[in-house]
Amino acid sequence: MLLLADWDITGPTALLVGLTVAFLVVSVVAVVRSQRRRPMAGTDDILGLVGTVRTRLKPEGSVQVRGELWEAVAKGRDLEPGTKVVVTKIEGLRLTVRIKEETDD
Repeated sequence: MLLLADWDITGPTALLVGLTVAFLVVSVVAVVRSQRRRPMAGTDDILGLVGTVRTRLKPEGSVQVRGELWEAVAKGRDLEPGTKVVVTKIEGLRLTVRIKEETDD
């Protein structure tokens, strides 16, 4: 408190400055950690994931994979909304999917 006495800083002001500095330190640490994290989406990460049909695939429509909507094409029969599918291929922004079987993990 010797330094604070020279600066004539009162208790509430010192508390406010301390909380502000703590908030800034936590924010900087969070930003640095987020920048070091691997990207969550990419062709290698999506292959084999399970998604849900959102619009009827006849044979094209949309599916939701990892919380994102994707254009998709189904090989074989038409798939109704709510059907679980597995991503087998990705071309640009379009996924190729197949129906999820009981044996799929």
